[in-house]
Amino acid sequence: MCGSIASRWRVLSGENNWEGLLEPLDPDLRRYIIHYGQMTAAIEDLFNKKKKAADATEEEFFTKACLVKGNLYEYDVDRFIYAGTRVVPSSWFGYVAVATDEGKRALGRRDILIAWRGTKTNWELINDCIINHTSGTDIFPTAKEHGAKLHRGFHSLYTGTRTRCETSARQQVLDAVEELVKKYENEETSITVTGFSLGAALATLTAMDIVANGYNKPTTGNKPCMVTAFTYGGPHIGNVNLKKIFGTLGKHHHLLRIKNKKDPVTKLPPGSKTYFGNKLVVDSSMSNYLKGLISPPTPSMKSVGSPFLSCINGVGTKRKRSDSHIVPLDDKLKAKRICEDEDQDESQPIPDESNSRHKRKRSIPEILFSTHSMDLYMHGVAIKDIENNASKLLDHDIALVNKHSGRLKKEYKIPSKWWFGKNRKKMVQLENGRWKVQKQQTFR
Repeated sequence: MCGSIASRWRVLSGENNWEGLLEPLDPDLRRYIIHYGQMTAAIEDLFNKKKKAADATEEEFFTKACLVKGNLYEYDVDRFIYAGTRVVPSSWFGYVAVATDEGKRALGRRDILIAWRGTKTNWELINDCIINHTSGTDIFPTAKEHGAKLHRGFHSLYTGTRTRCETSARQQVLDAVEELVKKYENEETSITVTGFSLGAALATLTAMDIVANGYNKPTTGNKPCMVTAFTYGGPHIGNVNLKKIFGTLGKHHHLLRIKNKKDPVTKLPPGSKTYFGNKLVVDSSMSNYLKGLISPPTPSMKSVGSPFLSCINGVGTKRKRSDSHIVPLDDKLKAKRICEDEDQDESQPIPDESNSRHKRKRSIPEILFSTHSMDLYMHGVAIKDIENNASKLLDHDIALVNKHSGRLKKEYKIPSKWWFGKNRKKMVQLENGRWKVQKQQTFR
């Protein structure tokens, strides 16, 4: 397995735009996508919401994220990334890492990794909802020429500064990439960018930025590094003309968007259609391991894994003419069908299944709560094009589905939300990286 990924890394990173690898999903690509998903999930796992910081140092990050046992793809964190704007207080948003010598052997090259997390605080949610467009000429010099514009909230988070965060997240990342590309310029090197939800938007911007401004080019004149973005559950990042800039970036830049079939966040902001790159659709709702769609316990952000729920519920979004760029999403999404293909007509209403004996109409918050999490995305990848596999044969441990939720069926006897709190003591990680419930433990 490790050897095949090492020898195929260029193809798996999109050299041929994943031709013939997505339908059905290539087994090596499945493991590859899960690997990068775990690298971004680790940020959520170690994010301390009160401190707005990591519950680990750079040196101990992957150990505390439990990504050492059974993992041949070793990295060292080079630096953490912080971001802040006039709206968003300074906070930890991700990291830049580089493959160790052991990781290089397993991956087939020296991989420079940039990982971003999703929305975690109220202030970040407010920033997400600032959906009017702004010029992107400070990132892409040809933006005006192409008529390309960026989502104002995402742009400000990527390029903005704030007290205690006087260097923008963008500059932190570009400085790190420039240093690492120079350090390893005599080795075969790649740059991989990954992120979930808000992090997917930042990852898309980051990868395009690196290539558009030549940060993947060694100073010695060697050929540019391949830059690949793997994004999970990402919203739109700008207007339709942004695709024109994407088209100018050439053969060294690739994007694979992973989309959970019923996840409404991939359709946000409403009315936007900024689609580019390649797409892999998974469907966690088809899993035999999971309960059906479930309602969030409350619309309060404190009890919901994804703060997008508050926005979709219209929490705190009184309509004012002066706030027209901050859009309550509930009415717009309910008025449109959440289609499964970007090319389908979205003007048709959502079918009313309330009279069905087997199905009932699902609310947008209910669908979101049941589809929009990093662990569900990786589970969806693990089960795609696989029928009736025993859980121990899946490439993503089903116990991880319940890290921050209770989506697994009770028959699997995995505690709900076990990553934090008292249920953590009930779980133990095996040497192969999998998790199991310790003996003589009971739970709800």
